[in-house]
Amino acid sequence: MTDPQWWREMLTVDASLAARVDDDYPLTSKLGSFGLAFSDLCGDLTEQQRGRILEIVERVLASGDEEDRSAVATGFLEALLHKWDDGFDLESIWPLMGPLSREHCLAWNAFGGVESPAWMRPT
Repeated sequence: MTDPQWWREMLTVDASLAARVDDDYPLTSKLGSFGLAFSDLCGDLTEQQRGRILEIVERVLASGDEEDRSAVATGFLEALLHKWDDGFDLESIWPLMGPLSREHCLAWNAFGGVESPAWMRPT
């Protein structure tokens, strides 16, 4: 199966991120690897690059088909939350995340019994 256009677009944002993704896996797994790489390299990316990736994620959540939305949520976003548990500064990119991405993160925390900090909660 051919990867969706938005995924190919995401890979063009930064070559070092793209290089950390094994193309032999299903899309959800690739997005998980991409999310882990994004959290590891986030400090090396420009705000524009971080924002572009997060904008693509939000766009897929808003208008992608069920398979794409699920892949982005369970692959990319949940990888970020996992890395946050390990010390990734999720707060630093929270303002760049769209409302659907934030909503998923909050719902995943609630599902897992994790109390979301004040900076995550809507005001």
